[in-house]
Amino acid sequence: MDGVDSVNAARQWRLLEVFGLAAVGVSLFAVMVINATVIPPVLIFGIIYLALGYAVYRWIDRPRVALAAAVLGLLGLLGNVPFLIEDLAHLDSWGSFAPSAVSVVLGVTGIIAGLISYFLPSMAGSRPFGLAAVALAVVVAVGSVGASLSASSDAAEAGDVEVLASGVEYPETLAADAGLIAFHLRNEDLVRHTFVIGTADVKLEVPASKDRRVEVELAAGEYRYICDVPGHERMEGTLTVR
Repeated sequence: MDGVDSVNAARQWRLLEVFGLAAVGVSLFAVMVINATVIPPVLIFGIIYLALGYAVYRWIDRPRVALAAAVLGLLGLLGNVPFLIEDLAHLDSWGSFAPSAVSVVLGVTGIIAGLISYFLPSMAGSRPFGLAAVALAVVVAVGSVGASLSASSDAAEAGDVEVLASGVEYPETLAADAGLIAFHLRNEDLVRHTFVIGTADVKLEVPASKDRRVEVELAAGEYRYICDVPGHERMEGTLTVR
């Protein structure tokens, strides 16, 4: 491969890096749109990835910029591993799973492309590599939607305490009689939630757009319930058991 072809190959890898980093940023913004709330850490990381993509594009002929962006992008993904694992463990909640899966697939693609552009600039194959990554991202996203649609819901029973999750909010108050209490959780959002009563050792996973039911023995008193999914901090309320 002559010098011109080598330069063009390196530029193609860097353009793929731009695409991958920008895709992560867009995926993170999609998370906030789907959750209908601004999540400060997600917002910050989204801006950072978009800025990294822009930097590589702006200085596309500077290999060190591409290398620095790839390293910073990798550190960002590694720093988010605990949150990504939680989302990727719930295939049946596409609003949580799909953006995380797409960001991982395309983010890793961009990072690898940036490293190749620096260490193996004359290497060919950026286009098929990029197309394969996009195809994989589409497959996992569509698979998550399919899993979400096929997941079943729990039916409510007479006497259940109905708990509605809508707009990433729970009702502020609930009430029930002491003894065995059955909660029926109805999730109208496109993302998963949890129903946690910490002092009662209750944690119920509620997939996107599904219903779940749980029974628990509670004595009289007041209990705080929350959703402990990161970014859902406003989902909380007080349960009064009479």
